[in-house]
Order: sequence, then structure tokens, then C-alpha cells
Amino acid sequence: MGNSLVLGERRRALRVPIPGDVVLYASGGPLRGAIENLSQTGALVSVASRPLESSMDLEIKLASGNGWASARIVRVEPNSVEVASRPWRVAVEFDRVDEALRMAIDGAIRAARGAARERPIFVIDENSDRKRDLIVRLSDRGMTPIAPRTPLEAIDLLTRSPLHSGVCLLAPGFGVPTTDLRAALTDSFPWLSLAEITDDLEATTCQAISTWNTTPIARIADAA
Repeated sequence: MGNSLVLGERRRALRVPIPGDVVLYASGGPLRGAIENLSQTGALVSVASRPLESSMDLEIKLASGNGWASARIVRVEPNSVEVASRPWRVAVEFDRVDEALRMAIDGAIRAARGAARERPIFVIDENSDRKRDLIVRLSDRGMTPIAPRTPLEAIDLLTRSPLHSGVCLLAPGFGVPTTDLRAALTDSFPWLSLAEITDDLEATTCQAISTWNTTPIARIADAA
């Protein structure tokens, strides 16, 4: 693994929700997981079981490239005993990263910031008239509405890192109970904020923008 030093102060690093794969290597063997968010100095990863060691090597694969890092665990969020399928969330701070990974992280963050400035927001609603009117209202407020035709199309789009939408407006429909779709989106995209679509479109629009302004994606868009 390369020996490029991680520069910068951890708390000031811009953390970006960037989908990716990770393998944690420790004495107990490799532990596969997923990236939840990432910066030049660390990451939040989801894994099926708690790592037994505090320091380890990581292999990270992003859409923009892949590479290696050595890291130490700084925080662990325990799995809920009530929901055995929920992953452990582990925050790590990099000690060193190789050049390939450093370039991949830089590229992913640049792409995320560019996409975030478009202020994308998902609109999932099978009521075509209401969805059309809501799209117009959001566009007039400077948002970029993305209106998938089905929940499966929404999930497919949300896995594409360049979109970087922080908010999803959700209405009942498509033959899927809202609670089930909400749970599926929350489990798969923990960084995504959900808001309800109602027939009061002005209130829905205001709620969507208010929710957007509280998301990490909004902070990325506003970052210097």
C-alpha cells in the first residue's frame, strides 16, 4: 500500500454521502461492507458485524476509482438487537491513503459538489397531475425535480452517486404501502431525508425546501 499522508484536520473535512464498497482487513479475516459517507480524512462504513480491532487496512472501491488506506476506528454505532439484519455503522479516521484512493476521493467529492449545486430532489407520486404541478413549483424555487416512474426506478437512480439528492418526496401509491417503501429507502439510503406529499402543494413545496436546507447535501452545495 502507498504511504501518502492524509492532510487536513478531521473535523473540518467535507463529508459526502458517496456510495462505494469497502473491505476491512484484520486478523479475523476480511469484513465486507458499504461506504455511507466519505472525506479525505475518514469514512463512515456499514458492516454486518463489529470489527474486533481498532486499527486495520481498508480496500475502498468508488465509481471514480479504488485504492487502499490504513485507518483506526473512532466510533461504533451498535446494531439494534431488535433488528438483527441492521448493519453496524463504523466511523474510521485514515492514517494513510495511497495515491490512487486519494485521487478517487477527490474526484468523487468534486462530482458530488457539482451535482449538489443543482439541488436535486426526488418526487415519487403516481398521481400524475399532482406530480406535474409539484415539479413546476419546485423548479420555480430553484430545485431540480427528479420524477421516477416507479419505486424501483427511484432506487436505481439513487444508487448513482452523481445525482446526490438529499431529499425524497413520497406519496402513497404504486401498489406499495408507504411505510414499506419508506423503510426500504431508509435502510438502503440512510443519508436520504424523506418528506410526505400531500394535496397542499404549497405546504409540500415549503417542507421539501426546508428539509433540503438541513441535509448534508445542502452543506456540500454551499461549501466554498
